[in-house]
Amino acid sequence: MGLADIGGGGGLGKAIGASVAKVAKKTTGRSTGKAVSRAVKSTRKSSSSSGRSSGGGSSRGYSSRSSSSGSSRRSSGGSSGGSGGSRAVVSKPKPAAVPSLASYLGTDAAYQDVLRGSKRSLSDFLSELGRRRGEAGTQFNMTKSSMERDRTQQLEDLRNEFASRGLIQSGLYGEEQGKFQQQFAQQMQAMEQQQAALMADLLSQETNYKREQQLATEAAKQEALQRRAAKYKIGA
Repeated sequence: MGLADIGGGGGLGKAIGASVAKVAKKTTGRSTGKAVSRAVKSTRKSSSSSGRSSGGGSSRGYSSRSSSSGSSRRSSGGSSGGSGGSRAVVSKPKPAAVPSLASYLGTDAAYQDVLRGSKRSLSDFLSELGRRRGEAGTQFNMTKSSMERDRTQQLEDLRNEFASRGLIQSGLYGEEQGKFQQQFAQQMQAMEQQQAALMADLLSQETNYKREQQLATEAAKQEALQRRAAKYKIGA
């Protein structure tokens, strides 16, 4: 049965319907308001919890980052300090000690080469001079011995010739013998002078060669001294 039938008329049904509608609206409104209120409160609680959670996390993250950054800076500072502490003080190298002249010349390769070459050359030259002196002396002695034998033989022949003529006691024999002895002495003297000149020439060659070697060695020594002065800045 409908509401219109219960009321017995259309006016009553409308009035009841209106009342029911109002009640329904009020009920719905209160229910909706309560639901909205609960929803708002729930949202606020969630927002508050989220804010607290976010704020705490951010605070903790910032604190952690700050702590980490500070530790890093302290570590960096400590490393720098350690590096600065271990830095060695660089001192200027001391100048090399200047060796003595004799010590330097003993180690200078160029000078030592000249010195060895000079000694070797002089030794060879003196050896050649010795050979020539020996040959000249041998030749002189052989010539002298030969002349002595010839003189003896020629004197014997002269005496025999004058004896065969019976003139051995004459003045002619003595005169011829005197002339022969004088010629022989002149020849011997000339030969000895030649020998002496040869020996003097060989000695002069030796003296001159030694002098040349000394000059070459002295020049090499001066060059070595210049290298020593340049290397150790002597006189700079």
